[in-house]
Amino acid sequence: MAMANNKTQCSKCNKDKITFPCEGCSKRFCMVHLTEHQQILNEELNHIINDYDQFKQTINEQKQNHSLMKQINQWEIESIEKIQQKAQEYREIFIKSSQTCLSDIEMKFNDLTEQIKHFQKETDLNEINLNHLRNQLMKIT
Repeated sequence: MAMANNKTQCSKCNKDKITFPCEGCSKRFCMVHLTEHQQILNEELNHIINDYDQFKQTINEQKQNHSLMKQINQWEIESIEKIQQKAQEYREIFIKSSQTCLSDIEMKFNDLTEQIKHFQKETDLNEINLNHLRNQLMKIT
């Protein structure tokens, strides 16, 4: 009785041995080289996983950068609002103090007007009175 020859050539060592097919590359490998071939495939898979992880980390960093950009935009909006509020406060203070100042000047001006009218009517005008009126006008201006 003759034995069937079920040996084929290993594509790695080129020896006739019992071989096993790899459906991915369509080659046949002996048990030793099939294990080695599987290990190479696993290493390539690990490289793909590492590349994937690096890409995922880059995406996560971009998400954080996007979040940072949102925070910067929010900070900008809040800062502008605070500046606008302060500007409005100082406008109101300026208007109030301007009105007070103008009101005070107007009172002094009215008083000076009355003094001038008085001296126009009266005949007791002298240099002292003129100097007084002149000084009052200089203070007001």
